Amino acid sequence: MHSELFTLFGLHIQMYGIMLAIGFACCYFLARCLARSSGRNVNEVDTIILVAAVCGIVGARLVYVFQNWQMEFAQQPLQIFALWKGGLVFYGGFLLAVIGLIVYAVLKHERILELLGFCVVFVPLGQAFGRIGCFFHGCCFGRICNNGLGIRFPARSPAWLHQQAMGQIGPYAAHTLPVWPTQLMEAMGCFLLFCLLWLLYRRVPKTLRAARCCGIYLICYALLRFGIECLRDDPRGSFYLMLSFSQWVSIMLIILGFVFLVLSWEKTDGSNRR
Repeated sequence: MHSELFTLFGLHIQMYGIMLAIGFACCYFLARCLARSSGRNVNEVDTIILVAAVCGIVGARLVYVFQNWQMEFAQQPLQIFALWKGGLVFYGGFLLAVIGLIVYAVLKHERILELLGFCVVFVPLGQAFGRIGCFFHGCCFGRICNNGLGIRFPARSPAWLHQQAMGQIGPYAAHTLPVWPTQLMEAMGCFLLFCLLWLLYRRVPKTLRAARCCGIYLICYALLRFGIECLRDDPRGSFYLMLSFSQWVSIMLIILGFVFLVLSWEKTDGSNRR
C-alpha cells in the first residue's frame, strides 16, 4: 500500500487521485474512439464525459459524507472537500451521474436511453481504476482470508487500524492479518465487464445496443458488487436484514437490468415479425 506517491511544493500527491485521473483520461480517449466508429458526434464527448464525471464524483462524495458524518466530518467539515484522501460511494455517484446525463439529454433533445447506453460502456473502466486507487489507499479492504489469496497491509493502514480496534492484532503488529484483496478482485471484474460492453456496443444493432448494454452492465456489476460486499470488512454504514446498503441497491439494479434486457428482446421479436 502506497497511499502517498510523493510531495510536490508541499502538496501531497495521493495515488487515489492519480488513479482517478488516469481512469478519466482513459475513458475520455476511448469514448472519443467509440463515438467516431459508431457515428456519434465526437465533439459532444467532451461535455458528456465532463457531466458524468462531475456528477459522479459529487454524488459519490455526498453519500459517503452522509454515511460517515459523525465519524469523520462533524468536527472537521472542510474535510468534505479532501477528495484526494478517498471516500467515495459508487452507487451515489452512479445515481447522480445518471440524473445529470438525463438532464443533458433532455436539454440537447437526444434520446435518453441511447446516451446512457453509450456512457455505460465506460463506467466499469472508471470503476476499475478507482478500485486500484482504493487498493493503494488501503480502503475497502476485505475480511481475514486464510488461503493463499490473502494480502497484508502495513501498520497504520485502514485495515490495520480496524483489526487492531477489533483485537485481532496487537498495537505493535507490523502488518495486518491476510485479508481478501477485494479492491483488486472488483477491479479485475470491472475491466472484464468493460471489454464485454465494448464488444457489445460495436456488434449489436444500433436499435438494440443501448438497452442491451445497460441491462448487461446493471446485472453483471450488481452481481459482482453483491459478492464482493460479502468479503469486505471495512465499515460501510448500517445493515438491514443482514445486507449492506450496496447489496440492497445491487438487488434493485439486477431487477432493473432484466427490465432493460426484456425491452431489447421485445424489440428483436418485433423486428423479426416485420
